[in-house]
Amino acid sequence: MYKLIKPLLFKFDPEKAHGMTIDALKFAQKQPFLLPIIHKLFTYDNPSLSQTIKGITFNNPVGLAAGFDKSCEVPKALQHAGFGALELGGITPKPQDGNPKPRMYRLIEDNALINRMGFNNIGMNRALWNLRRHAYNIPVGLNVGVNKTTPYNERYQDYIKVIDTFKADVSFFTVNISSPNTENLQSFHDKDEFSMLCKALKDFKAHTEVNVPIFLKLTSDLELDGFKNILPAITETFDGMILANTTRKRDGLTSSNKVEDGGLSGKPLFKRNLELVKWAYQQTNGEFLIIGTGGIFSAQDAIQMMRNGASLVQIYSSLVIEGPGLTKKINKDIASYLKQNNYNNVSEIIGLDAK
Repeated sequence: MYKLIKPLLFKFDPEKAHGMTIDALKFAQKQPFLLPIIHKLFTYDNPSLSQTIKGITFNNPVGLAAGFDKSCEVPKALQHAGFGALELGGITPKPQDGNPKPRMYRLIEDNALINRMGFNNIGMNRALWNLRRHAYNIPVGLNVGVNKTTPYNERYQDYIKVIDTFKADVSFFTVNISSPNTENLQSFHDKDEFSMLCKALKDFKAHTEVNVPIFLKLTSDLELDGFKNILPAITETFDGMILANTTRKRDGLTSSNKVEDGGLSGKPLFKRNLELVKWAYQQTNGEFLIIGTGGIFSAQDAIQMMRNGASLVQIYSSLVIEGPGLTKKINKDIASYLKQNNYNNVSEIIGLDAK
């Protein structure tokens, strides 16, 4: 069905098409008879895919990456779309419009997207109100960002404000220091600034009860020397890391609009992000949670990520390009791979190629 709709959908500006998709999911949430149909079409359940990690049960390892449901509007519909978990947001304390439009581009020839959204969202209070309107029963996490107008030396407090607001309502948080579309955000990858962020989070957790894990999302452009400098602080402060967000690099692209500014996502990220996952798994001796993302278009891609150290994976750009049936196909093919190779559970393959 998506193959029939896709040519029409791709005639619209990407952000407009995304808005139409969110509107369709809002409609589905209001029609109880539609949700079981969506579930049957897009969900594949198999006990071999289930894992309990950090006290959270993931029915399958394929999660939705942040950026799709920016304002926590459609978790009830998305839980029927076959994901093992949803990461909503990014959310900032105050509402903000983000960067000027147009700010999202399809790179059809490269199976990729470029965006420079700039953390556009409705702010933490309205987003929390949205989230509390909906019933769902899969893990839902929140990607946390900073406001563009927050003074430079107070940016880390934005993360704390959002975590404090949502701490009783989500399964996990992701502190996003990786977006290339917010000025100076990636400076948190610097060892000294990262230490400041970690200290603020530790102080907050020492005085406030937060009973869900906090993950960290890093940029794909992080060099290994810089990664190594902050890795000890990561493992001391956070409960896991997501590798990795978009890149500013444009190596090997053929699409004419590759010159657009912003973060590149999709297939071109896969090789680089796979290398980051493997390196991080080796550096932490397989004892620290890694979630792999970037360019995952098939079960083979997901299996490679897991065999190199990712316990879970996330997808987004591939959904735009391949359609919503991708989640079911990946999960079904992973289960088939496990059965063919005599593995009882997906956890048995994690890190096999990184050891």
